[in-house]
Amino acid sequence: MAMGLTPEEMRAIFDHTEVIRRPRYGIVRGYHDLPYVCLGQSFETSHSTTRVRGRVHVSPRLLIRPPHCEPSYAEIFGEDNVDSALQARIFGFLGFRSRPVECASEHLDLKHLDATVDRVLAETLDELERMEDITTGVIITPNSRYFPVSVERFISSVVEDEFSV
Repeated sequence: MAMGLTPEEMRAIFDHTEVIRRPRYGIVRGYHDLPYVCLGQSFETSHSTTRVRGRVHVSPRLLIRPPHCEPSYAEIFGEDNVDSALQARIFGFLGFRSRPVECASEHLDLKHLDATVDRVLAETLDELERMEDITTGVIITPNSRYFPVSVERFISSVVEDEFSV
């Protein structure tokens, strides 16, 4: 059981994640950068919404490593600006069976906000439009405590499109 979830619970989060906005540019096969904003109902009772901003570097290559060489949570996400309640969680991509990839995450910024998910979504989309940002994805997670599963859904949708040609 990963992250304290059963495989069925992880699959439910993966399947119910909504990818609202995807990068609007042609992704070149190989190493690329996927910035994202993931929104969901806050797991902190004093707030309405949890917003996670991050950037994932994806390299579609077959990499075989012994388990003791796998990176730790801190090596992947860093230790700055990470909610301490999340630091103890194990993070790993479920994997893309037909498309092995290596993923690394950087610049993780998690905030609990008082506005509703719908309001934060509208403000985020407006901000990206004003900045003429065509690279940042926007995701709605059904369970913000386990947002990495939703980020994986976002990555898999982009990687699958890239290789389906």
